[in-house]
This record gives sequence, C-alpha cells and structure tokens, in this order.
Amino acid sequence: MEFIKPKEKLGESTTTNLLSADGPHSGTRGCKYSRKNLIFISVCALSVFLYFSKLYKWTLIWEQFKTRHEEMTVDEVMFSLSWASSTSKYTSFNNTSSAQHSVVWLEQRRAQYCVGDTLNVLVEMRNYAGQPKANGGDFIVARIHSPKLQACASGDVTDLLNGFYRVRFHLFWPGEVQVSVRLMHSSEAVDVLRRDWKKDYTKISHRGTFKVGRKQETTPCALRLDSDRALCEYRKKEDGEYYACYQPQTLPCNSLAIMRAFSYKGPNLTKEDSQLLAKENIGIEIKNSFKPVTVVGCTGASHAPTEKCVAGMNSPFPGGYFYSNRWLPSFCQADPFFSEAAITRCLKGKILYILGDSTARQWLEYLTIKVKGLRIVSGSRFQSYLAVHARNNITVRWMKHNHPWNSNFASDVKAATIPEVLDSIAVGGRQKDAIVVIGIGQHFRPFPPEVFIRRLQSIRRAILRLQARSHEARVVIKLENNLEFKSPMITVSDWYGHMQNLAQRKVFEGMKVAVVDVWDMTVATSSFSVHPNQVIVYNQVALALSYSCL
Repeated sequence: MEFIKPKEKLGESTTTNLLSADGPHSGTRGCKYSRKNLIFISVCALSVFLYFSKLYKWTLIWEQFKTRHEEMTVDEVMFSLSWASSTSKYTSFNNTSSAQHSVVWLEQRRAQYCVGDTLNVLVEMRNYAGQPKANGGDFIVARIHSPKLQACASGDVTDLLNGFYRVRFHLFWPGEVQVSVRLMHSSEAVDVLRRDWKKDYTKISHRGTFKVGRKQETTPCALRLDSDRALCEYRKKEDGEYYACYQPQTLPCNSLAIMRAFSYKGPNLTKEDSQLLAKENIGIEIKNSFKPVTVVGCTGASHAPTEKCVAGMNSPFPGGYFYSNRWLPSFCQADPFFSEAAITRCLKGKILYILGDSTARQWLEYLTIKVKGLRIVSGSRFQSYLAVHARNNITVRWMKHNHPWNSNFASDVKAATIPEVLDSIAVGGRQKDAIVVIGIGQHFRPFPPEVFIRRLQSIRRAILRLQARSHEARVVIKLENNLEFKSPMITVSDWYGHMQNLAQRKVFEGMKVAVVDVWDMTVATSSFSVHPNQVIVYNQVALALSYSCL
C-alpha cells in the first residue's frame, strides 16, 4: 500500500526550500515565486467562489420556479387551513360566545387619524352570562364604512386565542368613519361546523338518470355510497375525483346521462347544535365602546399604489376599498373598465370564458346589459350561455361547472369539465386571445373540503397546461362571496366559504393568475347575498378586465 504525503506538507516543504535557496538573489527569487503562487491561488479561489455563487443563484431561481409550480397534496392544503379551536368543551348555551354581551374597544386612541394610518380595535368576547371568554375560535368579520361617501373596506381579524381579537383597518379616505364588527359564529358553533364538514357527504342527495334510447332508469347517487348493493362507480384517473350510483336494474353503468341534486335537511343535529346555528344567532353586530372616528388628509400621507395590476401579484386581505361605489385596489393600480367604450376596447377580438356557478354567470349577464350589441345567441341559465358581438368580434361563454351542486336542477354528466374546457382552448395563429375566469365554491360548501381541493388541483394543472401552450392566455380566479343569514348554516355557512377561499389562495399560490377577492368586496359592503348587487358585480368585472387588458 503506497503512502502519499499530504499535499499541505509538500507545499510547506517546497515553499521552505524556495525561500532558503543559496545564491546572492535567493531571497528575491523566493518572493517572486511566492507572489506568483499567491496570485494564482487567489485567482483560482475567486473563480471557484464566482462559480458556486452563480450555481447557488441559479439553484435559488430553480427552487423558486419549482416551488411556484409544485402542487400541494390534499393533506397539505388541509393542514394549511388550520383554524383556532375552542379550548373549552361545550357545557351550556349560556357559556357560549354572545355578540350582545361582547364589546369592541378602540386600541391606543389618537388625537388625530390621518389617511394612510392604521386603526386597531380589540374585540372582547363574552358569554351570555357576561363573563369573559378565555379561548379563541370565533368567526368574526369586520369593516369600516362612511355611508355618505359610499366608502367601505374590510378589516383584518387576528385571533389572540384568549378571548380577544385584534382587528386592523387601513384608513383609506378622509371623513367620519364607522367601525362594524359582526360575530358570524361562536367558537362553539364553529366546532360543530368543523366536525360536520370533515366527514358528512349526505347533506345533499343526488339521483342519476340512465338512458338508452327511450328507456331510462333512475337511482340514488352520491360522492360516497356505503352499501352492499351493486354500484356504478365513476373515477377520473387524472384527478382522482369519484362518485357512484346504485346500479340500475337493466341499463349499463355507462348510460348515466343526468345528475340531479336535491336539497336535503342535513344531518340530525342535537338540540344544542341547532341552537348554536339558529339564524337569530348568526351575524350579530357587536357594540362599540367608542364613537365614529374622524380621519383627515395629512401632509405627506399617501397610500396610492404605483404599480399596475398584473396577474401573479400577491393579493393581500384586505386588498382594496370602495369609494363612491368604485373598488380601488390598495396594492396596485387598476384601469377604470367601467364604461362601455373601455370594456369594448378590452374585449375586442377576444374570447372570454366564464366558468363556474351562477355568481360567475352574473358577469356575462352584466356585460350583455352594459355593452350594446353583445347578445346571448344560445344556451340556458342552467347549463351554458353564448354571447356574441359580431361587429367587434367579441365572444363571451359562460359554462357551469360540473357536479356537485346543491340546487334542484339537472346537470349533464357528459358536459365538459373546467379542465376539459381549458384543454380545448385553441391558441396561436389566428385564434382569438383568450381570457378565462373561474368562479366556483358555493355548491361545494355542503361537502367535505377534500372534494373542493381535488377540484381545485385539477383546475390548477389545466391552467398550467394552458399557460404552457400560450403565454398570452389570461386567467382570473374569482373567490366566493358571502351568503344570506337565513341560509341553512350546517349546509352552506359562510365559514365554509371563508375556508374554501383560503384553500383557493393556497392552491393557486405562486401562479400567474389574477385573484378577484369577492369575499373582500362583500364583507366591506355588508351585502350578505348569494347574488351580489350590480355595484359589486360591475366592480368585479372591472378589476378582472384591468388584470386582463394591459
């Protein structure tokens, strides 16, 4: 076995010999060689450093690219939706959170509030006995508003997990500003919703119609069927979505044609659970301990964004405010696509796909009213619409998403899914530029969250495929809005909608898509309507077009 001296020893020996060489100029010669070695070593070290620095930089870029396009699992998305849980068990209704007995305090009152300042309030939660709560988990929404100015904005709620909540408001406009905080659900009610949301597939019943020629048979269907009876099972390999029907007596499973949803009374709730979710206990305003604050425009104070709204931007919450009934984003500049001329200029020569539920259909209906000459030429309000403006070469298509639905009407099971529509969009050449709006969620609320998350993941992959084919394709994600207080809470509570909005933000995070936060708009205006009014709808459309028409 051959032994090799360590290189550092050889280096030391060589250097020593050079420095101690005999001769009249040995010292000078040694310094000369030493200087050359030092320069050589320095150059090598610098080269290695630059190489690995560049490699590290490209590694970071790749990691960021990979992270942007890396899909989270259903469990990872579910984990990200963690919500503060109640730390005390339900004992009696009297011990649950009460809006009537709670109070909102102004935190660190100032002598003067300027436009651009932050206004913080504390919500002290108490029970029906007037005693302070010691746990978090209540579902609260908050807003500021100035009715005379037609101005309003949402507040950002932070659960301090001790019975207190801090709400942060950005003061966007001058004038008298009122604070409004609502207790949507007590922490005890949220516990009921969370428990049921994770496991119950039976809130909505479905029936499938099988057809062959003139013969048809109908059987119960569901996203999950536990039975010893023979089943027709339907699963898509590409996204893992599943549903099943009881096998009809004579017709084959592949003859399923229509799926119809039926409203169902929901699970059998206990008397206590029903009381927690009763409509008289939903969305109650908590009283303020202070009067409205006056906001003034101070010298040097500015909150106007300078960067234009583009797809891929991080959309914060709250992300804007209404002033004179116009939505103004707080993080980017939006072009005013409110006039017929501006909308026509944006959509001219383009095809606009609006894919989703009836709240998305409102966009097409608004456009056909606003843009003269844009007319619905085919379709129905329960399946799809096609609107065309021949002179300006504008095409607008609304197509409803496939089941599940919680409304009592039929759905064609063979109709194209949202991913299939995205995959079918022709790009390049003489094809029209495409704008895609996707707005789903309301009809998924009665079902466990993994059903919605799988649908989002399937849509996400289709968006990436579309954008790989065409960098010009614009994609807009429309989040959910809130609903009426009279809605059946165990089935379609706004808490479900809020959590599903968080899921949408997580699934589409880092992608080149624009987010229109309709939840933000409807909380700010306190609309609480499944179909928001025209003011909210035209502001949604204007913001989407601002992202889409650069």
